[in-house]
Amino acid sequence: MSAAPPPARLLVSLLSGSQEPCCRAVQALVARMGPLIWWSQPLPFTWTDYYEPEMGAGLVRRLAAFQRLVEPQGLAGVKGLCQEVEAGLSHEGRRRVNLDPGLLSKDSLVLATHKYSGHRLALAPGVYGEVTLYFAGGQYRPLPWTYPDYAGQEMRGLLLVLRRRYLWQLSQERRTGGVV
Repeated sequence: MSAAPPPARLLVSLLSGSQEPCCRAVQALVARMGPLIWWSQPLPFTWTDYYEPEMGAGLVRRLAAFQRLVEPQGLAGVKGLCQEVEAGLSHEGRRRVNLDPGLLSKDSLVLATHKYSGHRLALAPGVYGEVTLYFAGGQYRPLPWTYPDYAGQEMRGLLLVLRRRYLWQLSQERRTGGVV
């Protein structure tokens, strides 16, 4: 039997045109997942207009990273929680914030989605995991299906900072038996 994978850094990407639903979403997630270790500045979302009919123009993406490391097999449950938060903040049947949870490890960024595609693995009924970026040669590298904003240098730079913090925390937890 092989060893269990190490815990990962839980990230949630928040896409919104207004900071109010974004902040309310983070508050709801913190209440369930614990404190944040990182809250990025808004990143203009100019890669596609896919979300504009539902959420309007002028969208920005923010990245929230949680302090507590999580077991990778819990990602499907976090996707369900994110969907509940989105629904609770919806207005007249339209989402005001889009939440995409993922796991950052030393090797990759895996995002959870409800959209099936041949390169995605089923995590639970209706929830799929996608290796969006993989780490090699000192950087996160995109794959053919990686969304352009995640493939962009700005996002990959943020993820490198988070990876360094993750690796430090993981080493400290191993050294101290889980207490940092």
